[in-house]
Amino acid sequence: MIRGSRLIWLRAALACAMAFTLGCERDPTAVKAAAPSTQATDAAPSGPKPRIVQFGTETLPIDRIYHSMQGPFDRVYLDASELDWVTAARTDVVEQASQKRMGDEFFCHSQLQLPNGTRLLTMATGADDLRFPKGFAMPVSAIVEGQPEPLRGLTFLGMVLNNHEAEINKQTKVVTTLEYFKDSDFGNKPRPKKLYMTSLLMEVENLEEYKPGKDEPPISDDVTTHCALVEQPLGGKLKLHWMVPPGLQKTRKLDRNLIPIDGTVHFAWAHLHNYGVYMRLTDVTTGKVLFQADVENEPDRDQIANISQYSSEKGFRLYKDHVYEIEALYNNTTDHDVDAMAMMVLYYNPDRDVSIKYTGKQ
Repeated sequence: MIRGSRLIWLRAALACAMAFTLGCERDPTAVKAAAPSTQATDAAPSGPKPRIVQFGTETLPIDRIYHSMQGPFDRVYLDASELDWVTAARTDVVEQASQKRMGDEFFCHSQLQLPNGTRLLTMATGADDLRFPKGFAMPVSAIVEGQPEPLRGLTFLGMVLNNHEAEINKQTKVVTTLEYFKDSDFGNKPRPKKLYMTSLLMEVENLEEYKPGKDEPPISDDVTTHCALVEQPLGGKLKLHWMVPPGLQKTRKLDRNLIPIDGTVHFAWAHLHNYGVYMRLTDVTTGKVLFQADVENEPDRDQIANISQYSSEKGFRLYKDHVYEIEALYNNTTDHDVDAMAMMVLYYNPDRDVSIKYTGKQ
């Protein structure tokens, strides 16, 4: 990529510094349609077959090292009218010349996002394939239609990453495949149970040492050290993007008012950077650990291969008046600082058949 293009990406990176929170776009007037849907052939004969739709970014060059949240990205504007019940999503980084899938190390994140910044479906390193339990789905079209009229819409954003290969020159695309049903596919049969999203973000700001509150469980094994925020391109810092010095680092954060109505979580996943060990969710009110996402690394290098997910038809309970805690552990085995994030996304079925409203704070 020529030097002028690099400057474009640097400017874009600043605008995208809050991509997980606010989103970013390269050309808001370039509306691109998703590919036509097809029907899957591997569904159970007794039920409707899921429809499949695929969409991708414009060409994204990978020609040097791009750390987290600094790579090229693109936004696609989607027609959400058919996405009545989304059941699965997968994202791949594809080399344009060969159309072959590239390694996960080149995938930063992708997201289906409302205009107000809410990320309905997010995929990231270690969690590029999401599949809800049987009988559950996200009512995407209804969520979009439930927004105020000026804010109705759905976009797809994809960003690439490159932490390892300094000598590279690849033209790529970020491609996402959705499995979904139209409401009419079910005829007079029962519809899936609705899943809604809520997220928990670890935020640190010059945290020297973690000191738990009186209502938190004991942390005698705590190893929290200095958390310096990551400098973003062209200035600025993010509370959710920090540096880990060599050694162990544990961070914890309390969350209240996590959901507007009691419900049951049926799917959950977490996002960590390389050298992450786990991310844990605890109900502080009851003292019960609800979910822990563990990192599996590649055998021959420091690269995340997989982060465990939670998927259950039975699920675990969430309560609107309970206090929750997220905890992240990093083990930096290098001799230099490394960047870190910790995010957990929960998909829950509310106790009552209500339409959850998203305000852009999720």
